[in-house]
Amino acid sequence: MTRPARLLDIPENSVPEGGDAFWFDGFDGQKLRGAVWPAPEKGARGTVLLFGGRTEFIEKYFEVITLLRARGFGVITMDWRGQGLSVRMTGNPLKGHIDDFAQFDRDMALFMKEVAARQCPGPLIGLAHSMGGNILMRWLYLADSGAARAAGLPKLDALVLSAPMMALALSPAAKVAMRVLCFSGMALGLGKKYIPGGGDKDALGAQKFEGNAVTSDPDRYARQDAIVAAEPALKLAAPTLGWGGAALESMDWTQSDAFVDQLKTPVLIAGASKDVLVDTPCLETYANRLPGAEYLDCYGAKHEIMMERDVLQKVFWDRFDSFVAARA
Repeated sequence: MTRPARLLDIPENSVPEGGDAFWFDGFDGQKLRGAVWPAPEKGARGTVLLFGGRTEFIEKYFEVITLLRARGFGVITMDWRGQGLSVRMTGNPLKGHIDDFAQFDRDMALFMKEVAARQCPGPLIGLAHSMGGNILMRWLYLADSGAARAAGLPKLDALVLSAPMMALALSPAAKVAMRVLCFSGMALGLGKKYIPGGGDKDALGAQKFEGNAVTSDPDRYARQDAIVAAEPALKLAAPTLGWGGAALESMDWTQSDAFVDQLKTPVLIAGASKDVLVDTPCLETYANRLPGAEYLDCYGAKHEIMMERDVLQKVFWDRFDSFVAARA
């Protein structure tokens, strides 16, 4: 019997008022966790569909949810399969694995049915970080091509991306090596093996703040550690060879002319100037290729822009407000 869906509430990270967690079935019938917060009764401006990156989970975004609701938005979100409290994809729950990003697309279609069934008021604004940004761009392609509308699913009115995973910040040699290792591993049936050098030791909460790649804010970094210490089931470690190969295939597709030429929905892409995970210069180039897209340079920020110090977040939220104002 499936346990009731829940949201972890700890002193360091309280659940925003009005939140309701729920389970929904993924494309294969496996359980995925979602959560919804209604828009304020007065001054409602629509609904933000919020999606995290690899390793992330709903609780990490409680502060972001609070900021969005203060702006008049309802919020609906989910844990991607393979992380958070959604179904894990290997016998070792610490491994970050997916066979193909098309599986995320199929889960997204079912999540959008939840959005429709819960009558989330429009306009619908997508807000996604890192891997979530790549997946949301894939969904935008399906929506703008008419596939989503043909299936009776709601369409996003605009999309805001924080350091989306469109290209990795690797040297040319490292990119070649990653392709060889991941695709060879997958061909040999080793897709569920950790990438070389990765292991359970990389699980969330095991790294020190000093020298971390994601934020310069020690308090927000410590808050994530407190969450996974209180709920170890949220931990995730390094990706597998299969995840790496699937991610490379997805980045190749979303960078293609055939993909870019299909898009019509307004997109704001925010890049972090100190990002060592995602190729920030590539993001600006990508934004220039998208019809009507805008690019924002979050100067001084590391990869997790929405988890950065307040002074570094401000430029992101100011631009979010102006970008969304014309559409909500």
